Amino acid sequence: MANNPTIVFKHFDSVSNPNSMHGIYPYRGKISALDAASIIEQLPTNGCLLDPFCGSGTIVYEAQKHGLTAYGVDNNPLAIQIAKAKVYKGSSSSLALCERIISEAKAILRSGNIGEMPESPLRSFHEQTAKEIMAMKLLYNEMDDFLKGIFYGTIALAARACNGYMWTSSTVGKNKALKDYCDFFAKFALKAQKHAKFFATDESQKATIIAGDSRKLSELLPAGSINYVFTSPPYFDGLDYTAYYGKLIYEIFGIDRTAIKKDLIQYVDSYENDMRTVLNELDIVTSDNALIIFVVGDKKIGGKVINGGEFFNNIKPASYIHERSYSGSASAIFDVLNKTDRKEQIVVWDKRNGKGRLAHWH
Repeated sequence: MANNPTIVFKHFDSVSNPNSMHGIYPYRGKISALDAASIIEQLPTNGCLLDPFCGSGTIVYEAQKHGLTAYGVDNNPLAIQIAKAKVYKGSSSSLALCERIISEAKAILRSGNIGEMPESPLRSFHEQTAKEIMAMKLLYNEMDDFLKGIFYGTIALAARACNGYMWTSSTVGKNKALKDYCDFFAKFALKAQKHAKFFATDESQKATIIAGDSRKLSELLPAGSINYVFTSPPYFDGLDYTAYYGKLIYEIFGIDRTAIKKDLIQYVDSYENDMRTVLNELDIVTSDNALIIFVVGDKKIGGKVINGGEFFNNIKPASYIHERSYSGSASAIFDVLNKTDRKEQIVVWDKRNGKGRLAHWH
């Protein structure tokens, strides 16, 4: 493969991209799709790209769309299913299946054999909306991967609607005392129709989503098989990726999210050692001329702002680091609240053309 390209990192006045496949579900902390696409479009298509922390699949979807063979790894089951929904090679059959499932769910609802929604998530929904969710949940295993992701996204949307849309698209707010009714079936159908037009149908566009731990990448992927790594790793200030709307979904499905959480990389005390392990694993699964890109950022922990670029550079010296402001993103809001002026860093390790300290890879 030829030398790695020099990546140009663009500045966006706004990173909002709601009219895309990425609106399926409001996954907390996901990278901007516009930002991901702007970087991926600069990569040759004759290689394999890996996102070792794929989350809801933003990078993997954009890589597949670009024509790359792409792999996404995550060990959060909710994230894995949303990522599978995004890269699913669906067609009109998904919409036909959607209609059938809604029809069957309505019949189940009329029969009354739906079961009760658990008490904790029930507090976030209108009683009738909750019944519609539970009726459709009984048909979950009949859904394709796309519709499963749509189901999760519609649960999040319904929770917002039942609470007067006072919650944000990515965070759960205070429960409204008197709930508004939300027609779950109608929202499910509309969400499926809206996002079906973004299906990747070209068979040359290939993506694989792997449920696994990125601290064990060499057990999941062949050595030297990856040409490009592009990821936004978990925040090192302990963001809970099983919380927010995900908490509602896990509770509706009766899944112990604490068991899932303990296996995620999201604990401040162990974060550095975890990332050291991941970077060593990346060295094994990437080719000798691989390009590795981490989008990170400053974090405020214990009243102190930690520079994300410096943090990762101390773990494994980078080829170069590009820094830019958070302007145009939702993160700017938190700077106002926390009285900080944080920056975002793009850390690049170029295994072929490293500048000065490439030998640290070996």
